[in-house]
Amino acid sequence: MLYMNNFGRKHFLEVPIINNFEDICLGSLGIMSCIIIDTALKEKVSISRKLDAAIHYIYSPYDELPGILHSLHAAPESCHAVLCIVPSEAYEEVKSIVDSVTMPANNFYVSYVCVGNTCHSNMMQDVLALYNEGINPNEFEFIAGKAKFIAQQHFEFKNLSRQHIHQLEDTQRDFDALINIGKALSIEKNPDRLLKLILHLSKTITGADAGSIYLVEEVNGNKLLRFKHSHTFSKDLPYEEFTIPMDKNSIAGYVAVTQQVLNIPDVYQLGPDDPVAFNSSFDKAHNYRSKSMLVVPMINHINKTIGVIQLINSKEDIENNYNGNEAYSIKLSCEEDFNTKVVPFQKRYESLMEAVASQAAIAIENNRMIRQIQQQFEEFVRASVTAIESRDVATSGHSFRVADVCLKMAQAINEETTGPFATITFTDTELKELEYAALLHDFGKVYIDTAIFLKSHKLYPKDLENILLKLEYLYRYQQLKYAMTIFNEMKKDNEFDKHLENVNAIEMERDDILHKILEARQKVIELNNPMVKEMDVEKEVKNLYAMLESLDCCDVENQKMEIFNDYYIKNLTIRRGSLNDDERREIESHVVHTYNFVSKIPWPPEFARIPEIAAKHHEKLDGTGYPYGLKGDEIPLQARIMALADIFDALIATDRPYKPPITLEQALSIIKEEALKNKLDKDIVDLFITKKIYEQFDRNAYRTKTAVQ
Repeated sequence: MLYMNNFGRKHFLEVPIINNFEDICLGSLGIMSCIIIDTALKEKVSISRKLDAAIHYIYSPYDELPGILHSLHAAPESCHAVLCIVPSEAYEEVKSIVDSVTMPANNFYVSYVCVGNTCHSNMMQDVLALYNEGINPNEFEFIAGKAKFIAQQHFEFKNLSRQHIHQLEDTQRDFDALINIGKALSIEKNPDRLLKLILHLSKTITGADAGSIYLVEEVNGNKLLRFKHSHTFSKDLPYEEFTIPMDKNSIAGYVAVTQQVLNIPDVYQLGPDDPVAFNSSFDKAHNYRSKSMLVVPMINHINKTIGVIQLINSKEDIENNYNGNEAYSIKLSCEEDFNTKVVPFQKRYESLMEAVASQAAIAIENNRMIRQIQQQFEEFVRASVTAIESRDVATSGHSFRVADVCLKMAQAINEETTGPFATITFTDTELKELEYAALLHDFGKVYIDTAIFLKSHKLYPKDLENILLKLEYLYRYQQLKYAMTIFNEMKKDNEFDKHLENVNAIEMERDDILHKILEARQKVIELNNPMVKEMDVEKEVKNLYAMLESLDCCDVENQKMEIFNDYYIKNLTIRRGSLNDDERREIESHVVHTYNFVSKIPWPPEFARIPEIAAKHHEKLDGTGYPYGLKGDEIPLQARIMALADIFDALIATDRPYKPPITLEQALSIIKEEALKNKLDKDIVDLFITKKIYEQFDRNAYRTKTAVQ
């Protein structure tokens, strides 16, 4: 049966409205009459034979009275209307004894009738009647009925008051829960935990035993409802995600399409005229009994349905056995439980759950937008890093691998319960902060000349080619020079033998010079290699320069040609690697460029340290790092972790142009040595090796295909 409310929405009719006291049911409680008569009045009180009541006689000093009252208390399933008929002068004594006995007010009511000429002002409240001489049968029947009637009114009022109190308590709990829901939904960012929280709080408010959440999704232009989360208090029921069409052929689909709340007292009582039908297959498969159901749409700010909250089997009975915790405390385990403990959802929960659903919709939409923005930003960061690293094929994927190692190190620290990291825990937000910092740690290299990254030897290829051409020119120049000298010597006519001797000497000098030039050429090639054998490069270059300077060489305009200049001297005297001091400083400046660039991004407060972490990953514990020369604890833990990850990835790289590949054992030995020299954090290095982090990632991951050897 359906009715239309003031807002134009259809709801299933729930429960009849209580209009007067007669509608109130006291359940299994019956009213029992008990009449206690002082023996001194036995001759003055005539008992009616028609009356159905227990009669007890008491004697002064009334020692048996507490026992009589306690015997009544032993039957708590009944309500007891107690009438004490006593002499007027004994009233205060009897009342004092009755008041001293602890009895429950909800099912125990005592009234008094006094016989005698004495009357006190304190009798006016509790004494039903005063008789001077005695009580005849009709009067006895009248006062007994009146006592029972007054007791009944008392019990009904108490019961109604209890319901009102329960109702107020429940309403207060619901409002408190509604406030807490708003707080909780605004805090929770994890989408799965958010859905669980929405369903959990919804069931707690309504006392529901079970519930599900559906989310709307669109596939190939068709809207579907995905069964996303479900939970039942009474049974551990399995559930798997599935989708159903978003149409009126299901209860959830009907609510999603029409945006109408459905409050169904018993889904098995739905008739052919009702707009929905219940599919009982799940109940049959899992031996469950869905009965009452409250289904509410989640509608976003543009009036589109984004999901449905479906609550099943309310156990919150305000009239009987209410404790405010029915969702948890009452278990439905047999058919009788479903018949006796399940009640329709209160009508007030329709609007309350609409408010909850609205908050849930906002939270889900906000969460979805936040995740979309985060995903877009993360993809932008990854795309940017990929673009930057594509400038140097040899280092492609470096930042991604460093980020992987950093996260694995942070997670390993979280698992530590003893040692230097026992009190350190990275939150999910801090892990994401570390990941972003690692991904962006080399972002400043976009400002560095690409040629420097690709410089595999001390001289750029064109510079090496240039000096080799000069040496080739010098070689030919010396050949030609000595050929002309020999020719001029041979033109002389006199003293042939002496001329021949001179020619031989000239040829020997020529051959020596040409040999030195060839040696110089080979020496330049050897010195150009960044991994030269142990030698005094400055001495070698000085000797080379002196030798070449001793030879004359002129260009086509007969101007002295410079073979070896300061540029070649500066580069060929590089002791380690392929970069000269200027180029190394430019490379090192990338961390400053990184900081300047990354700090311009409007990070939220929880990510505010990303620029600092990224900028300090080349600092060393002994202060020899750059760009700030920080020492020890001046370097953030995240930057110390990144320093290890950065160095290790460079060491195990198989295609760096400035060094041959080394083995894993050699790389581990180098980082241990760096830790002993107080360059790297020894605790971090020990954890890296102990946990075998180096085995948990692929050294060729994220590389471009051309970079993988």
